[in-house]
Amino acid sequence: MPTWHLTFSSDGRSPLFPGEPERRSAVHALARSAGEPLVLFCVVDEHVHLVVLCDQGRLGRLSRAVLLALRARSPQPLSPAHVRAVDSRAYMEWLLRHVLIQPHKHGLPGHPALWSGSCFVDLLGARQVPGMQLRILEALPRFRLRQALAAVGLTGGPIEPMADQQLLMAGPGRLARAAADACCADPALTGRAAPVVAARRAAVQLSAAAGLPTSAMATALELTPHGVRRLRRQAADPTALHAVRLRLALEERVATLPLSAGEPEGQDYEAPDSGDGVPSAGDRTGCREAADRIVARDTRRLAKRALRSSVG
Repeated sequence: MPTWHLTFSSDGRSPLFPGEPERRSAVHALARSAGEPLVLFCVVDEHVHLVVLCDQGRLGRLSRAVLLALRARSPQPLSPAHVRAVDSRAYMEWLLRHVLIQPHKHGLPGHPALWSGSCFVDLLGARQVPGMQLRILEALPRFRLRQALAAVGLTGGPIEPMADQQLLMAGPGRLARAAADACCADPALTGRAAPVVAARRAAVQLSAAAGLPTSAMATALELTPHGVRRLRRQAADPTALHAVRLRLALEERVATLPLSAGEPEGQDYEAPDSGDGVPSAGDRTGCREAADRIVARDTRRLAKRALRSSVG
């Protein structure tokens, strides 16, 4: 099956998806419009890279479907795709790295492994987007995950999902942000869109596994305690839960990195506020910080009670 590299650019190179919600919406649009042929992708500031696996007869229809889906979500006019045939394994291996380092190449904020427009998190399993199944092994049969990790400058072996005790230490605010990232949901986590509901459900289920207080999770998600308990009774998708744990572990790995040639100069790679270096709205960040303070307070109270019991 032939492999193709498509590039969609804005007219005049103006920003296509200026905000985080718009960029995440574009990722969902790519998953729906490109569908099963999708191999790799990256949405950067003023263009989109797409690698697909399909015959030439289907290519034109697919290209037009993607163009219309992106145009519907961008305030800027979008030009038709520039298409190149991927005619060798060497070209495909070059494309893998080229697509994954796009955020760094164009000087975008944050570490490229955490960029929400990149398919890196999907290759890793740290995000769940309905309808997205990247066919990287068909386009590049010798692909190994370590190639993707190396492309974005991550070393130290495989990234393991975060355990319950680590979730407890991460706190409710960070858990809520990671759930939004892992479900490709609007970072504000408001409304009833399917990704938002999935993110809330995953965050609540994981908070219960970690032993986080209901009140703290309610504050982080801006829900009532009753709303959190209701979500806790619902079944969460195991794939989404795994993706959130991996997302948090990925942030931890990135946060330990020193600045190097593989990272944009002058960037500090601490665990991000909104999962990709783009700050959340100030009031919602404040709520999630307040939730973290609630956990710290409750932890101190439990420690004092245990001390009094031991003295008594």
